[in-house]
Amino acid sequence: MTDGPSSASSPPSSHDVIIVGGGPNGLAMALALAGPQARPPARVLLVDARDPRNLAAAAMDTRGSALTRATQNVFKGLGVWPALAPHCAEMSHIVVTDGKGSLDTRPALLSFLADGEGKAAATMTENRWIAEAFIGKIDTVPGIEIRGGVTITAITRTPGFAEVHLADGSSARALLLIGADGRNSFVRNDLGIAIDGHDDNQVALTFAMAHELPHGNRAEEHFSATGVFALLPLPGNRASIVWGTSPEDAARLMALDDAAFTEALNEKVGSHLGRITLEGRRQAYPLKRHVARAITGPRTALVGDAAHIIHPLAGLGLNLGFKDVAALADCVSEAMLRGEDHGGPAVLERYSQWRRFDIASTILAMEGMNALFVNDWPLLGLLRQTGLRLVDKMPGVKRALMEEAAGMVGTLPKLMRGM
Repeated sequence: MTDGPSSASSPPSSHDVIIVGGGPNGLAMALALAGPQARPPARVLLVDARDPRNLAAAAMDTRGSALTRATQNVFKGLGVWPALAPHCAEMSHIVVTDGKGSLDTRPALLSFLADGEGKAAATMTENRWIAEAFIGKIDTVPGIEIRGGVTITAITRTPGFAEVHLADGSSARALLLIGADGRNSFVRNDLGIAIDGHDDNQVALTFAMAHELPHGNRAEEHFSATGVFALLPLPGNRASIVWGTSPEDAARLMALDDAAFTEALNEKVGSHLGRITLEGRRQAYPLKRHVARAITGPRTALVGDAAHIIHPLAGLGLNLGFKDVAALADCVSEAMLRGEDHGGPAVLERYSQWRRFDIASTILAMEGMNALFVNDWPLLGLLRQTGLRLVDKMPGVKRALMEEAAGMVGTLPKLMRGM
C-alpha cells in the first residue's frame, strides 16, 4: 500500500502490536505478548473479519489436532492448558501401516510407544476446544482488545508504524503488525510476498466418530496411493479422522447422506473398534502446500498458515505455527524489555533467521514423506516396507524420531521449553 497518513475521521487508536487473524495461532500470539506471563506485557489489538468468540461458541472448526509436547508447554505457559486438558487424549501408541486391503488386517510396519517415563509425543484434541480455551483466557486479560466482525480495507506502513484501516471507518496503529490470517493472508498479499507451492491433488475429509470398543489411546496412520487414512484418539470411545483421497472420491463421499457415509466409514475402518457412528459434520479440505518467500516485511511478521502450509501427514502444521508464535514472542518481548523498537528491522530479522531453517526443513521432510508413502510404485513400496520394518527394530532411531515428533529438538523458544 502507499505510505501516507490515516484517512479516518477520528485519530487511530494506538497499540504495541496489532494481530490480524483470530484463529488458534492469532489467539496464542495475543496471549504470548499480553498474557500474565509476558514480561513486559504488550497492549494488543486483534482484528478478524469473523468474531473469534462466535466461532468458538459455534464450534465451527470440526478438525482435530495433534499437539506435540512442545506445543503443550506453550499452552501451559499461556495458562490455557487446564481448560483444554479434559478434552485431550494422549497418543501413547502410534502404528503406521502400508499396503492394500482391510485396515483390520494390515500389519503394523512401524510402531511407537510412549517413552520410558510414560510421556507420549503428542496428545489429540479438537480445534473447537482450542479456540474455546484461548477465548476463555483472553477474556481475563485487560491488555488484549478483540475487534471481531470487521474487515481491513487497507494497510499503511511508514518507517515509524503500521496502520490498519477498517471497514467501519476506524483505524489503529502499532509498531508491529502480525499477519496470522491464514492461507489467503491479506497481510501477506498486501506486502506483495509471493508463495511457492503446489496442489497435491488430494482432499482430506475431517470429522469425528464414536465407536463401541475402546481405542486404548492408539493412533493409526494407514497409507495408500490416494492418501493417508488416520484414526486419532479423542477422549472416551471417540476418534478424529483424516481421510485423504482423490478429489473425485472426496466429492462422492461428501455427496452421501449421513447414513450412507456411515456405512462407507464402517467398511473402510473394519471391525476392530466395533460399530462406528458419525459425529457432527464432515468437512473437506483440498491439500495444498505453500511457503511464503519471506515471513517478514516493513513493520510486519507472518505466523502460521500465512507463512506456510504443509501436508498433514504427521499433523505438524498447527504445531509449526505455534513455534512461530513462541519464537516471535521471544524476539518481541526481549526487544520491549531492552527498550528497543520491537517492530524494527533488527527484531524482524532475528525472527526471520530463527524460523527460516526450521520451516524449510519441516516442509522438505513432509514432501519426502508424501513422495515415499502416497504412491503406488511397486518397487518403492517394497523398499518402503523393508525400511519401515528395519527402523522398527532400531530402538535408538525410534527414540530420536519420537523426540522429533514431540517437538523437543533444536533451539526452542522459552514457551516451548516450559519457561
